[in-house]
Amino acid sequence: MIVVIFPAGAFGSTIEYSIRQFSNELTKIKAYVMENGSMHSYSKEWHPTTISQFKNPANFTVEIATPTYPGLDYLSPLQTLIELKKIIPENKKVIVIHMNTLEMAERTQLFAYHKIHSFLHSITKDKEKSWNSDYSSFTDMRKYELREALSYYIDQQKNYLEIEKNIIKDWLYISADDILYDFKDTICKIINYCGLTLNNSNSIDAFYTGWFAKQQYILEEFKRINDIIEAINNETYFEWVRLSIFGEAIIQSRLRKNNMEIACFNLDTFPTNTTDLQKVIIQ
Repeated sequence: MIVVIFPAGAFGSTIEYSIRQFSNELTKIKAYVMENGSMHSYSKEWHPTTISQFKNPANFTVEIATPTYPGLDYLSPLQTLIELKKIIPENKKVIVIHMNTLEMAERTQLFAYHKIHSFLHSITKDKEKSWNSDYSSFTDMRKYELREALSYYIDQQKNYLEIEKNIIKDWLYISADDILYDFKDTICKIINYCGLTLNNSNSIDAFYTGWFAKQQYILEEFKRINDIIEAINNETYFEWVRLSIFGEAIIQSRLRKNNMEIACFNLDTFPTNTTDLQKVIIQ
């Protein structure tokens, strides 16, 4: 069995598909890249989202398991990997998709926001009542409340950087950037690590071209986020097409790290230029 451990938004479905599609030994599956760039169009063979789901030895007969971390146990990313290490037999091939920079971690969450329908529900569960006891879901929250709640969630993405300092021996670690920007070599590395043989390297290029094209709208939004922060830091004028609520929350989190708070109360409509954004920044 091959185990692919990944955070939401870090292309775990794409990796499972690619290991199957581009090796000779594993069962092929029918899948396609959806318009939003996701490959959630098929059922993963075994996709546990909690540690307890992963403890049944009978399930270890599958070809590929794709547990998520930190998952629904709400442990830290590193602690989740440590707990999974206690369960996974030593002879299994384990691939960890990780983020070794804060920007990569933020961007991965932006991917999850755009691609996973239940993402906002899972990360805001039970937090809405801290804003209003009458709220029963994040959908009840005002936009400024949701944005601020998401910004504090984004602050916690630094926890992913602990993984880089605590590598587990014999596991293969690949970054989200390896998948995005060095796809063919990364797939070949994974197939070799798993003791499989490559069936057609040219087909990897063709798949990657179509897959990468559908990731562009998220990469473009993340570039706008970086451009906005750069313009604020340099005190230059910049305007932008409206961001997603999650993109706005990344801006709020980034500014907080730079000791700049947004006067967010009642700010349901986020600014779309640096002049207006400066007006609501408290330093």
